[in-house]
Amino acid sequence: MERTYQKFINQVRSTLKADPCCPLCYRKFDKQSEGEQLMRDMELQIKGPEYRSKIDRDLGLLQEKFEKCLNLKSVNSQLQDLEETDIPTLKNQMKQLDKEIVELKNKQTDLEKELNDQITSPLEQCEQVKTDIIMLNKYVVERKDFETKITICQQ
Repeated sequence: MERTYQKFINQVRSTLKADPCCPLCYRKFDKQSEGEQLMRDMELQIKGPEYRSKIDRDLGLLQEKFEKCLNLKSVNSQLQDLEETDIPTLKNQMKQLDKEIVELKNKQTDLEKELNDQITSPLEQCEQVKTDIIMLNKYVVERKDFETKITICQQ
């Protein structure tokens, strides 16, 4: 069919210069532009299927891009949700946890100090008692010594 159209277009082209008429029905064209318009129309009909396949390819590419955009839209909405709600919430939770950590560290320090005081106090008391016991032993020995001296003196 394309060959037939092309042959007809060539005949119209060849008759346009000498005697502008239709090679099929021999109708005269009033102006040369009518023949040129006929050739353009026929060339468009020849290129129609090719043009349609090009449009179909372009449409397919545009549909793929559209689907990608739709996928990006969901990703974008997830990103907005993260930025608007989830991230600020998590930051607040982190701040609260940091405060709790500081409070717990302070409490730990206080408890360690208290425990250290509780351990140190008995040790100090033991040292004092040890000193007192040593002194007491010394006094007991002295007392016995005095008692023996008194007993010797009384005899």
